[in-house]
Amino acid sequence: MTEDHVIHALSLIQAISGIKLSTEQLAQLTSESRALGNAIAHWHGERSEAGPIAQALSQALLKQPWPTGTAVEKQGEFIGRLQAAADERGYDVVPIAD
Repeated sequence: MTEDHVIHALSLIQAISGIKLSTEQLAQLTSESRALGNAIAHWHGERSEAGPIAQALSQALLKQPWPTGTAVEKQGEFIGRLQAAADERGYDVVPIAD
């Protein structure tokens, strides 16, 4: 992955989850989660293609899938749990911009 690709992936993760990772934290997390590393490596830079990254991130931090379909109604609650798990690992959590 290029440095530019990593920077865009960090921005995407923050936008979809409110989790603000450093490049070092992302490297550590992708070393723990091959699925997250693969999802980022195969991502083409479009926010509309964020699904695999979101799924891998939630599996890495919560061991649960990202809510889809009718479960989307509970996404706010899910994001709260995801952010709490990130906070426990020492990751910065910021508000998600609408």
